[in-house]
Amino acid sequence: MPHLIVIINKQGSYFKMKKLSVFGLAGIILLLSGCATTYKIDPNLVSQFKPEAVPAQDETFVYVIRGANFQGGARGLWLAANKHVLADLSNGSHTLLKLDSGINSIHGVQGLAGFAYAKVDNKPGETLYYQIDYIKGEMKEISYELGASMIMQTKKAKDIGEPRKNDAHDNLLINPSLLGFPVMKEAEEAMKADDKTAIINFYRMETLIGQVPFDIWSQEGYIGSTTSGTYFQVRVTPGKHTFLSFSERYSVLEANVEAGKEYIVEFDVDMGWNQAHVQLLPIDPKKSEKTIKKWQKKAKLMAVDLDVINQDAFKQRVEAAQEYLATPYEQIKNGKLATRILEDHHTL
Repeated sequence: MPHLIVIINKQGSYFKMKKLSVFGLAGIILLLSGCATTYKIDPNLVSQFKPEAVPAQDETFVYVIRGANFQGGARGLWLAANKHVLADLSNGSHTLLKLDSGINSIHGVQGLAGFAYAKVDNKPGETLYYQIDYIKGEMKEISYELGASMIMQTKKAKDIGEPRKNDAHDNLLINPSLLGFPVMKEAEEAMKADDKTAIINFYRMETLIGQVPFDIWSQEGYIGSTTSGTYFQVRVTPGKHTFLSFSERYSVLEANVEAGKEYIVEFDVDMGWNQAHVQLLPIDPKKSEKTIKKWQKKAKLMAVDLDVINQDAFKQRVEAAQEYLATPYEQIKNGKLATRILEDHHTL
C-alpha cells in the first residue's frame, strides 16, 4: 500500500515523499540511518590550508561548510545572509561569505523555509568557521583547525552569480528567537488583573516541533516567545489590542479587553506546506474548561528576560522587524488580513 512520508527537521521544515511502497518505506528507513563522513582535525591539512582572502576591519568573513552526508545528500541547500541568498551548498561543499561587520543572520533555505539559523554579530576583521547539518537543521561555529580540515576535504560551492532574494527572510525577522536568543525565563509568580489592567495568557501546548520557538508581537512591539508546554502573560490596558505571529502566513488576533479580567489564547502549531503554520486562537473557558485545567497543571509559566531583549543585537533585530511589520499592520487596519477576535466570552 502506498504511504505518505513526512520528515520534519528540528527547525520545522518539511520534506515530503509520496506514494512509497512498503519496500520504498524500508529504503527510506535505511536512508535515514545512512552514513556520514566524520570530520576531525587533521594537522597536515591545517598546515596546507590557505584562506581565500583576509577581511578588512569593517568586514566579517564566514566559511560555511556542508560535510558529505549520504542522508539528505541529494537535496540542494541555499545559504542566505540577511536579505539575500548568496550560495548553493551541495553535499560536501563549502563557501565563503564576505559580510559587512555588524548585525548578521545566516541560515539555510529549503523552498521558502529557513532553517539552521546562526547570528554573526559584531566580529570586525574576523574570519569565522561554521558547519551546517542539513538533517538536524543546525548550524554551529567550529574551530579554525576543524574548519580548515573540512574545507580541505570538501569542494568549493559553485558561484550563483548575483545575490538572490531570501524568501525566508520575513520568517526570521518576525521570529528572532530562532537565532538562539534565550528571550524567556521561568517566571517568579503569575500576574493578576487589577482595576486598571487585564491579563492575557498565551499557552502553547501543541507538541509538533515543540522545541522550535515562535514569537508574538503587538502593535507596541515584541511581547514574547513560545515553546511547547509553556505559557506567558501580558498585562494590557482596557480596550483594543492587536497581536500577530507568523510562520508561512500571518495569524492575527484582535483583543477587546476589560480591566480586572483575564483571558486565554492558544498558540497552535500545525503542518503547513513546507514549514509550520501557526495560529493565535481565542479560547472559550466555558467550552474548554477541562482542557484549560489540564494546561494550568502542566504548563510552565515563563516571562520575558529583559536582560536579553535589551541586548543591542536583539534590539536592532526588533527594530528591523517593526519596520517590516508596518505593512501587515496597515493591512489589518484596512481589513485585508483575516483576524480572530478575543472578547467577553473568552474571559476566565
